[in-house]
Amino acid sequence: MMDSSHDGRGHHPSRAFSYESSSHGDRPASPPMEAPPNMMYYSPSMGYQPPPMALQGYPPGYDPYPNDYPPHSQSQVYHYPAGPYFSDPPTHHNAGGNKALLRGFLIFCCVIFGGLFLATLVMALMMHPKLPAYTVNSLSVANFNASTALTADWNTSFSIQNVNDKLNGFLSGFKVDLLHKNVILAMSYVPDFGLDKKEVKRIDAKMSSMGFPFPTSDMVEMAKDQTSGSVTVVMRIASMVEFKSETFTTRMSFVLAICDGLKVVFQNHTGNGALDNGGNPVVCQLYM
Repeated sequence: MMDSSHDGRGHHPSRAFSYESSSHGDRPASPPMEAPPNMMYYSPSMGYQPPPMALQGYPPGYDPYPNDYPPHSQSQVYHYPAGPYFSDPPTHHNAGGNKALLRGFLIFCCVIFGGLFLATLVMALMMHPKLPAYTVNSLSVANFNASTALTADWNTSFSIQNVNDKLNGFLSGFKVDLLHKNVILAMSYVPDFGLDKKEVKRIDAKMSSMGFPFPTSDMVEMAKDQTSGSVTVVMRIASMVEFKSETFTTRMSFVLAICDGLKVVFQNHTGNGALDNGGNPVVCQLYM
């Protein structure tokens, strides 16, 4: 006879799962599943110690790590295959190269022009160009009259000498003026000409005072000077001067010669007079 407290499978009825019928006649609900114990949620204070793990060797057919492991103990070289993504980067021509080229060109030009300037300076010091010498040889006037309107005919002769023994001179743009206290009495122009080394050129110029407007005060003063027997005038000679040689040429320079203190003495209180210089040329002062 079987015990009623045990079923046919040997389970105690008190440990069997109980089922409660729902009020609606549905299937009985499944009992909740209990999670297996996990050693991660047990601390040593709870008395749980995980069992030690036994060390196991390499499985059959598996090679252990080489003796040079880890890999950082010996440098390894990786060879990447050549391809469009691993080729050398393209070369970009930026503005830095152009600036360097321009800077080099400017430096080269500066060196060339500096050398030419230095060579010209050395040649100038070697040649040592000197300005010509201006002298007034003679000056005369005829028909001088300053009573109502100034009239006079002037004849002058002056010389220009090239004092350089290595350079030839070339003079151009000649203009000759006669002045009385900064008032122009007459003027004349002289054609261009050249001067060889140490050459002296004599120039004769004729001028007339007719047709020039003069201040009344200046005419009255010249009339008094004529009555006293002499009139002092100034000759002004302006020109451009250039010196040349086979290997050297100077730049064109403006030269102004001032021949001051030219005293014209009238003869017998007439309108005719001549320069009173004692037969010696009057040296002119040069200005550039």
